This record gives sequence, structure tokens and C-alpha cells, in this order.
Amino acid sequence: MKAQFILLGAAISAGLLFAVMGTMSVANIAAQTGDGMSQGQGKGNMTMAGGSEDSEKPSFVYKLNKKYHDYENGVFKVRVGTGGHVAPMTMFFPNHAEIKVGETVVFYNPTSVAEPHTVTFFMNNSTFANFVDAYVVENQTSFTSAVPNSNSEPILVPGPGGKNIILALNNRSFSPTVIDSNGKVTYLPPNGNYTVSGTEKYINSGWIWPKGRSPQGLPPIDSFSLTFDKEGTYNYICVVHPWMSGDVVVK
Repeated sequence: MKAQFILLGAAISAGLLFAVMGTMSVANIAAQTGDGMSQGQGKGNMTMAGGSEDSEKPSFVYKLNKKYHDYENGVFKVRVGTGGHVAPMTMFFPNHAEIKVGETVVFYNPTSVAEPHTVTFFMNNSTFANFVDAYVVENQTSFTSAVPNSNSEPILVPGPGGKNIILALNNRSFSPTVIDSNGKVTYLPPNGNYTVSGTEKYINSGWIWPKGRSPQGLPPIDSFSLTFDKEGTYNYICVVHPWMSGDVVVK
């Protein structure tokens, strides 16, 4: 197995257990279309979740969605999390974006605490990517820790055909990745801009950190930009915090 997986594990081992537990519920959330999302109509291009500006008591979520509404010159900006050290918030703001064909949504992490999020589109449930997966390797393969004098050893399980099974981190969960309609996997550069055709099976931002706060060994991602070339509703979640969800409506 490539050394990058081992280095990756050393960098985020403290949060791995939480991440693995989170994936147990993400698969079910990924299957939802988002049609049940509560949405209220604001003014102009400001349809937002959480109620209406005309309500007697607009909800807290609605107020924040309105506060952080940033749509100008064909670019809609979405905050991936917000808040600070005292009260970080694991939500997308705004969690509903309406744009036109050919326009762009930029996702970025503005928080002051080094907490990652992802923007992950599951167009096909079979492309769900766990944080950790099992890989088959030849039994004569040896592994050496990338960390000098590390008190560590990979988990190897005897497998079929005289081969071993190793548990390792899944690069498609941590890195910007696209799987197209033919199953071809493409890794995107950090902070790149990808054009969505609407036929993809899987689009993932990778772990988005506040600018300058990505741990050593992880891709230095602090934003993710998508330009949409096809009408439709595109639902996404954060696989680190599966209760975080949002959508992009392209008209």
C-alpha cells in the first residue's frame, strides 16, 4: 500500500474513530433526495431553509442563511461551517443555493477552529466512499511506518488465495474526487474548479479546512468550486458530519 495512506493516518488518527462511526449513518442520508428539506421563500434569489422573512418569528437558521447570502456576478458562495472556538456550527450557510446554468458555487471554510468538512454529492449510492476500507495485498508485501520510531503496525488479516487484507484510509474520501458516468475516477487539484455535467456518479471536495490549517500530510484544501452546466437539483452532505446537508438548484 502506498506510503501516502500511512502518512495520512498519522496526521488524522485522533479523529478517525469519530469519522468511521459517522460513516455508518451517512449511507442512509446519502440515499435521501432532499425533497423533504424545509424551505421558505425570501426576496429575489433568496429561497432559504428555516422559514420565511415574512414569518412573525423567522427561525435562527433562516436568519443566518440570510446573513450569509452571498451571490454576485454569477458566483454563489457557501460557508462550510461557521462560528469560532467557543461555538463552532456544523451547518452549511446558506444551505440552499439557486443559480443559473453556467454559474459557479464556491464552498469555503471560514471558521477559526481547525475542523474539516466535505461537500460530497452522491448521485449513485454504489459510489459511497467509506473513510476506511479493506484492501487485498500480496502476503509478501511488507510495510514500514513513514513516521520514524513509530510504535505502530498495520492491521493485516489473512485473506483468500494466500493473500492478506489490510485496513487503510480511503483516498477518495479525503481528496477531491470525481467519478464519471463510466466509472472513471479523476483526482482534482486542491482548491480547483470542476465543471459539473450532471452525469457524474460521485463528486467530493475532500476535507476542507480553514485557510492555512490543514494538517501536514493532508491535501491543503480550503475551498471547492463547482460550475454547473446542466439544470437540476444537486443535493450534497458533509461526510464528516452527516447531519450537514444542502442543495444547489440550477435553472
